[in-house]
Amino acid sequence: MRQQHSIAVGTVAVCLASPAHAAERTYMTEFARVLYFADGAISSGYRAAPALMLGLAMLLAIPLMALASRVWAWSRRSSESTRRYRQRVKFLEQDVSGDITGGAQQLPGRAFLEVVGGRGARFTILRDMLRIGREEDNDIRIPSGAVHRYHAAIHRVELGAYRITDLSGVEGNGVVVNGQRCADARLYDGDMIELGPGRLRFHAGLL
Repeated sequence: MRQQHSIAVGTVAVCLASPAHAAERTYMTEFARVLYFADGAISSGYRAAPALMLGLAMLLAIPLMALASRVWAWSRRSSESTRRYRQRVKFLEQDVSGDITGGAQQLPGRAFLEVVGGRGARFTILRDMLRIGREEDNDIRIPSGAVHRYHAAIHRVELGAYRITDLSGVEGNGVVVNGQRCADARLYDGDMIELGPGRLRFHAGLL
């Protein structure tokens, strides 16, 4: 430990011997004092309570390690990730309202979904469950790369009451109801449902 003190003081001495300004010499002197006392405090603390000092060192090291891991992950990021992100944004900005297709048209007294934009098509919910997705065998098909093959399902929980469930998974594009992403939500008359670029408005009925 004395050797470390000697090295620190010697380093400062060399700096003070150089033809520097007076302000710089004063700064180096103060720095030497801080370095000397900090080194002594750490040494004394470690001798008195080594476990405590190791714990403090870990508390300081953990944030630095977390920051370093984030920087490393960013540097290792594939160039394809930016392309995929831009592609996803492009899909979300599409206007597919005129391409959304479905089965039955509106029937009196029954709940239905209205396509927002385009021709404003309406699709009645005839069964206890209605599937929405990109595949053609869905009850409502939204042709977009941002929509999953089987993206969501609307199911009747009781007479005239419906819920929507996200089927895209935790890492999927999700379901947004009235501006809020949700895994499962009760639907009320006039609710706006967003699945990728597709927007549907729910209208409650007696059935």
